[in-house]
Amino acid sequence: GVFPVDCNHRLYGLTMRLLALDYGTKRIGVAVSDELAFGAYPLTTIHRSRSLTHDLQEILRIAQKEEVGVIVVGLPLNADGTQGPSAKNAASFAASLGKRTTLPIHLHDEFLTTAEAEEAMISMDVSRKKRRETIDKAAAALILDSYLRAQRERASIESMSEAPTDASKLTE
Repeated sequence: GVFPVDCNHRLYGLTMRLLALDYGTKRIGVAVSDELAFGAYPLTTIHRSRSLTHDLQEILRIAQKEEVGVIVVGLPLNADGTQGPSAKNAASFAASLGKRTTLPIHLHDEFLTTAEAEEAMISMDVSRKKRRETIDKAAAALILDSYLRAQRERASIESMSEAPTDASKLTE
């Protein structure tokens, strides 16, 4: 199924790879994490076909090949947090993906990730042609990195709230 953006999914204690998707009108950027879900790495860009089924099968083929346990789909929310047409398309795509796999599908706010990826490439003097070829998978890596950071922060906050507050309990 598809989980909301604020899904309380714990990554700590688990070793699994995650796949992130930057869903666009022409291309789908794909990134993957390492097994410890620490780093996010650009993997490939899928040029969308006329067939949604074909695109979904390609993503699931990659997910199986990369042995991922979770798929994260970037949700391009507006600055005020509302869903515009792009976010609705990404959510619909995530729902379609969720109907074809038992893997958990998580939506994660991707606000400005493509702009950040392009800015980073421009600062590295990457040519416009090369940027066009790599922007989507770089944006997917930023989405995944943001998702992983949010999960680590949530885990850290939860572990602090579960810690004993009475110092005498620490010596028992």
